Amino acid sequence: MRPNLALIPILALLSLSLLSATAAAQDENHNTSASAEANAEVVTQEPDLFDRDALAYNAEILDELLTRSSVQTIRERKFAAAAGITGGAVLLGLSAWRLLEEPPSTQYSRGLGVMFMTLGMADLTTGVFAVVRVSHERRRLERWQKARKEGITKAELAHFEGELQASRDFRQGERLLVRWVALTHALAGVLVVAFTPIPDSGGRADRASGYVVGAVFFTVGLATFGTSFRKTPSEKAWSEYNSRKMPMPGHEFSWRLAPSASRNGAGLSFGGTF
Repeated sequence: MRPNLALIPILALLSLSLLSATAAAQDENHNTSASAEANAEVVTQEPDLFDRDALAYNAEILDELLTRSSVQTIRERKFAAAAGITGGAVLLGLSAWRLLEEPPSTQYSRGLGVMFMTLGMADLTTGVFAVVRVSHERRRLERWQKARKEGITKAELAHFEGELQASRDFRQGERLLVRWVALTHALAGVLVVAFTPIPDSGGRADRASGYVVGAVFFTVGLATFGTSFRKTPSEKAWSEYNSRKMPMPGHEFSWRLAPSASRNGAGLSFGGTF
């Protein structure tokens, strides 16, 4: 049977069309896979970029607040140490005056001497301890500056955040202790003023000194009690850091509510970041 020559061009055209279709399909698959890979890379890189931006932003804020709170805390501690040593020395001097006076002191004078000695030793010990103690804020600032120079990581940032929060809690306890000590001094002043006119054997100079010392005790104690309600630099730094820091993925949860409206009604939409 003789082949039909008209079929040859038709078969050739069909073969070319099949080859072109196959090539086009391969190109489309290749482009689709490349596009998917590109999209996948974008999706995986966006949180990392956001994470790095949040890390750098929070580190900058923490650096500012740690430096400021450390300098202010060290300055306040020096003032407290000087006040404690000075007050303790004055009280011990008053105690010696009451306990060693001539002629032999009365029960009232000995009682004042013992009270002055107790409060003076407490103030002097507190002041000396504040002088010889190496400040935690200074060591923390040195470690932070070293870590910042080497490149801060998320784990290190979280570590220093925890230190700042712990410092806030510790300073709150210190303020409570200072408050009770101030009340003790104010109460001692009230007792001195109340019992000064009772002993009949006391002279005019003893009574005048009793009133003066009692008034000083009460005034200083009441003023210290009032200042104990003022927040310390560490407490202020922690509050400010929480209000300014940027949430980091995987570390915090934040949510927002926004109004939404449509043809069928209105409502609120909820969104959150983890």
